[in-house]
Amino acid sequence: MRVDLTPVIVLHRRAWRDTSFIVEAFSREYGRIGLVAKGARRPKSRWRGLLEPLAVLQLSWSGRGELYTLTDVDTVRRHTLAGNALMAGFYASELVMRLTARDDPHAAIHDSLDALLAALDNGAPAVVALRFFERDLLDELGYGVPLDITSDTGEPVDAALEYVYAPELGLRLRSVSVGEDEVAIPGSALHGLVNGRFAGRADVHAARVLMQTAIAPHLGTQPLKSVQTLKAMQAFKASAAAPAEPDNSSSGDRS
Repeated sequence: MRVDLTPVIVLHRRAWRDTSFIVEAFSREYGRIGLVAKGARRPKSRWRGLLEPLAVLQLSWSGRGELYTLTDVDTVRRHTLAGNALMAGFYASELVMRLTARDDPHAAIHDSLDALLAALDNGAPAVVALRFFERDLLDELGYGVPLDITSDTGEPVDAALEYVYAPELGLRLRSVSVGEDEVAIPGSALHGLVNGRFAGRADVHAARVLMQTAIAPHLGTQPLKSVQTLKAMQAFKASAAAPAEPDNSSSGDRS
């Protein structure tokens, strides 16, 4: 197969042999593909610095099998993400890596990921923008959460009411208590996911819990590396901000 300059988003990159990279890219037309970028790590390579994770490019490749050979690169857009926005981009790209198959096109997911990265680059809050990407990803893969009607009765969701969601049972009106495998979510948060706008922080948090609960069964037992990294960063920041323990070595009784 030979493909000439088609839109892709770089999901992941790792060193291969002494001078090359293996690149995981998400093509709008061809789906997730693996590419060998021969010589791309050489100091004078014409591709040096271009094949960065989250970069929006046009790539050409040829070959057959699990890994194709990269033949050309054209830059479309480079993002300047940092902090939470960068981690959000890594998280989204890892979801695509884990939940899509090689050579299985999903133009809608490509467009949603592209829109997410552009929104993050323009300062959109990661905790909000990710919820709509997760929504679109699940919908496209056939795992979508019912957001506007209940799963058991088909009643329209009321923004003033409370609901519960469980992966095996879907969305239902909340009764007195929430089951062990269920998460509670207000109807206003469900409306926010449908309409693309949340009324407040509580709805954003509820939508985050809902989306992560819906995604979890499809990830298996292996945790997301991006989530582990974020938790480690947050723990480090918390420990650095904590007040130092008082030094009592020069006072009090000594044994």
